[in-house]
Amino acid sequence: MVTRATVTSSKTVDFSFRGPLGFEAHTVLLSVETDSPNQYAFESVGGNIALTGIVDFAEIRPNCTEVTLAVHYEIKNKLFAWLDRRLHFVDSFVTAELRSIRAHFEGIAASYLDHARVMPMLQTATA
Repeated sequence: MVTRATVTSSKTVDFSFRGPLGFEAHTVLLSVETDSPNQYAFESVGGNIALTGIVDFAEIRPNCTEVTLAVHYEIKNKLFAWLDRRLHFVDSFVTAELRSIRAHFEGIAASYLDHARVMPMLQTATA
């Protein structure tokens, strides 16, 4: 569960999340310059988890953009690093967050008129 994600005026992101077994990650993310205007790279400074990553945006057709995220992380605490290699809890956290974001955008894209009625007997009768 994300406990804090704050964007500062200096364009850094102060990011924290809580995982299983009492693991609490904290890091500060900084932007890294890239050659492509369609990419956003970042790396962490400080904290108890080291992150590097890149987000790539590719327009696949008008009004439809594919977003690709690649992240590499290293937990600095040896016990939690060992547990993560066995239980993959950071991967599970990232996957759950991405699914939540995807569901949000799919919900925005879906028309509210296309959803099935909860109680069909209360629909307007057609002549």
